[in-house]
Amino acid sequence: MSNLKIYIIGLLIVTNIVLSFAIVWTEHLTRTQYRILQSLSNQKYNLKTEWRKARVEKGKYDSLSKIEKDAQNFLNMTAPKKRELIYIYE
Repeated sequence: MSNLKIYIIGLLIVTNIVLSFAIVWTEHLTRTQYRILQSLSNQKYNLKTEWRKARVEKGKYDSLSKIEKDAQNFLNMTAPKKRELIYIYE
């Protein structure tokens, strides 16, 4: 009977050690994945900011071309040709 008790106690100790290492390893993997998630979240935020800036810039150029088209259509204005330009230097 005492051999069985020693065997069971030994098995419980080994199981406890294995489970402890498994918990530590799982915690390590979780923290690593969380760091990756945070990095990707920051990257997503930066890309969204860059996308917003690009859309604003595109809108600015779209509105300039719209103004130019309206000036041509409604006011019969045209951009001067290169030979018609006069440069003034001080």
